[in-house]
Amino acid sequence: EFNAQNLANTAWAYATAGHAAPALLDAIAVEAAGRGLRDFNPQGLANTAWAYAVADRPSPALFGGDAFVQRCAAAERGFWAEELRQLHQWQLWQEERGAAWPPLPPALAQRCRDAFCQEEGAPSRLQRDVSASLRALGLAPREEERTPQGYSLDAVVSHGGREVAVEVDGPSHFVGRTPTGATALKRRQLRAA
Repeated sequence: EFNAQNLANTAWAYATAGHAAPALLDAIAVEAAGRGLRDFNPQGLANTAWAYAVADRPSPALFGGDAFVQRCAAAERGFWAEELRQLHQWQLWQEERGAAWPPLPPALAQRCRDAFCQEEGAPSRLQRDVSASLRALGLAPREEERTPQGYSLDAVVSHGGREVAVEVDGPSHFVGRTPTGATALKRRQLRAA
């Protein structure tokens, strides 16, 4: 009985909380694909794609054919910056998995990357304290350094001839002791890169 927004919001909510629900995501994928994604607005498309990327739950029913990318292309002008950033992370997930499903059209993919890279990092007090401690150790951190994938690292230091990324994850990055979906996705995609 869920409409498209209910399906997208449910997938997004579980992913945001970092709560694994593979059977639920499989059921949502089958239902959404069965409807041809026709009632999914730009936000619903982006939230759904991001949720599957966070959960690392491949869904050939949803992404294996052309329907998803065709709906994204048709809705291209309706995507807000946050939704473009979510789609960029979906694209990174596609690369991370070596997936053979169709990619976004090149112009839309570039808009997604641009939106992702334009997001400015806002250092927290904890992050500033960690950077100050790294400087006190003589490590000269480079703050908010951008990776080739577009992620902003809290700090990068040279140590022992290697470049070391330092991410400072305070309380807003967790639900209890579990990383939020966004934090888990960033960690996983950085490790994969």
